[in-house]
Amino acid sequence: MTVNLPNLGPSAGVPSQWTDTINPVLEGLIVGETPAVVTQDMQLAASQTLEAYTPVGFDGSGNLVAALLDTGTPANSIKAIGITLYKIVVPGGQNPGVPILRSACLAKHMIAWPASFDTDAKKFAAFAGAPTPTNIVVREVYFGSTVAAP
Repeated sequence: MTVNLPNLGPSAGVPSQWTDTINPVLEGLIVGETPAVVTQDMQLAASQTLEAYTPVGFDGSGNLVAALLDTGTPANSIKAIGITLYKIVVPGGQNPGVPILRSACLAKHMIAWPASFDTDAKKFAAFAGAPTPTNIVVREVYFGSTVAAP
C-alpha cells in the first residue's frame, strides 16, 4: 500500500490540514491471511504489455512473461510463479524490475488469466509446484450461496 505524504517542510509551524492518498490493492484480490502476502522485485522481458494481476513465469532467458499452459507440448509451457500488481508496458530494449506478488491467497475471479488457463481446474493448479518462495493459493469466493462472477 502506498501512502503519499505531503512535503510540509517549507511550511513548518504554519497551521494547516492535509489528506493522504492511499493506493490499495484492488479490493477483493486478497481473500485470506494465509499464506502471508509477499512481493519480490523481478525483471521483465522486453517489448510486452501485461495487464494487472496477470500470472507470470520465466522465459528461456530468465525474464518474466505471461504464464502459458501448453497441454500439447508441456515443454513449451511457462510455469506461473507470481502475478503482476498493475498494468505494465515494457518498451523494446528494456528489462525493468517490478514488484511481483509471490505469496498470497487470491480470488480466482480477480486474476487476469491468460487464454490457456481456460478451465477452473487449470486455474486452481496454476501455481502448484512453483519454485520457492512462490506460495499462491487460488480460491473461489462465495457470497452467501452464490459464486463470485468471473
